[in-house]
Amino acid sequence: GILDLVRAGNGAGTDEIEDAIASGRRAASAALSRLGHAVADEPPAASPKVARPRYVQPIVADPKGRDFVDFDEDLQVKDLQNAIKDGYREIELVKRFTTVGMGPSQGRHSALATARIVAEATGRTIGEIGITTARPPVGPETLGVLAGHHEVLERRTALHARHLALNAAMKPVGAWWRPYFYGDASSAEAAVREEILAVREGVGLLDVSTLGKLEIRGPDAGEFLDRLYTMAHANQPVGRVRYCLMLNEMGSVIDDGVAYRMAEDQFYVTATTGAVARVYADMLFWNAEWRLKVDVLNLTGAFSGLNVTGPKARQVLETLESDIDFSRDAFPYLSGREGTVAGAPVRVMRIGFTGELSYELHCPSSLAPALWDAVMAAGKLHGLRPYGLEASRILRLEKGHILIGQDTDAITTPDELGFGWAVSKKKPFFVGKRSIEMRARLGQTRKLVGLQFPAGASNIPGESCLVLRGGAPVGQITSVGYSPSLERHIALAYVHVDDQAEGSRVTVKCRNGELVEAPVVAHAFFDPTNARQET
Repeated sequence: GILDLVRAGNGAGTDEIEDAIASGRRAASAALSRLGHAVADEPPAASPKVARPRYVQPIVADPKGRDFVDFDEDLQVKDLQNAIKDGYREIELVKRFTTVGMGPSQGRHSALATARIVAEATGRTIGEIGITTARPPVGPETLGVLAGHHEVLERRTALHARHLALNAAMKPVGAWWRPYFYGDASSAEAAVREEILAVREGVGLLDVSTLGKLEIRGPDAGEFLDRLYTMAHANQPVGRVRYCLMLNEMGSVIDDGVAYRMAEDQFYVTATTGAVARVYADMLFWNAEWRLKVDVLNLTGAFSGLNVTGPKARQVLETLESDIDFSRDAFPYLSGREGTVAGAPVRVMRIGFTGELSYELHCPSSLAPALWDAVMAAGKLHGLRPYGLEASRILRLEKGHILIGQDTDAITTPDELGFGWAVSKKKPFFVGKRSIEMRARLGQTRKLVGLQFPAGASNIPGESCLVLRGGAPVGQITSVGYSPSLERHIALAYVHVDDQAEGSRVTVKCRNGELVEAPVVAHAFFDPTNARQET
């Protein structure tokens, strides 16, 4: 059988030396008795337990009175003592009142010292006081967190099966699977080139379902967007679409999109694929703060989007059965319409991310495959071709349009992007307004510009390659690619503010260490007058 064990010392929960000795005698006596041996004397009983601290205060008095407990939060003994005097006698209340243990060390450095100070000041033991919990990154990750690392969230648009049927090369972009291009992997470069030229010369079709889609409803909808975005939306006419730029409280650009005013009390707002969750959370946060009369709905998964773009886009849509007039006069650039197309209820916005005549059709996701099929069928006579993410990236680069998170970073301001036109000078407030005004007074040191490399150049810098001035880095390439329309490589890059003028020449360090020069050109490499998209 299993041998009976007799606990002693720390194993029996005794701490003091006298109790430990007595515990050992009792354990020995019990063990002998179980083995059948007589015990002459009864072992002494444990002495009554007296609670007393077995420590000294871990603070050495400083001549100048700087007795720090928490270096993360710059807290001293007197800060904790003052909190206790104010009535915060429990350790969790002391933590919340003083912020002790809330810094990067998460209490690992200060929790025990804090508990001892509170214990001494309140006449209690540490056992009665307790200590706060140290959390990650100091605390270890649980096995559950580690086990779930390989369970990657994947999202597919309602048109995923249509892309696979067209032999699309799918690529993960954040949580979404998107078509990178259509065709054989062995001919990727040629396929992308053909997709770009199809949009420039005929008509293309892009799945934009991954875009964030947010609906703002309520009598204060215009005021709400006025406070959130840099442009004016309260005075935006019904049926019109406006660009919207979002800043954080530091005045840095964090998202952009468009806002379509469907009614006096209703807006349909798009956000970038990667930022929509944060934008939606920010909207809820600010709405809780401002208490405006609005409801915010996240329709990203509920609605799908199709972008029909190119010189023949209008001809394709006019082929379909619809109650929407797609003519130039009835449906001008930067406007929106509601109606039906091929039997599907749609919200259509005329915008121009590619620089061509474009219509973005948003419909319930359940109807997206049928609408896609209808557009594809109508486009056969006009040479319609679906295009993927890489072609879309080059098309927008040719127009000088930015990508949030690629052409911006954590400190990018609207002025650095050349987006002063997108910031209202008349609004008394919007998130980030005070910060960009303060930063403007400090002056800027960099500017996002277009760079153009000679046709046939063999050494082209890649994204993140440094822009140098006097041998020192002053910026970097943010986007670069070959433009079939211009037959040369083009790029967006941050340069020193003194080099922003068109015609200036900047030096870029390639990945192989070679230095190349490139002239500064306008953002809009292709159709700078916007004649094609506004036709």
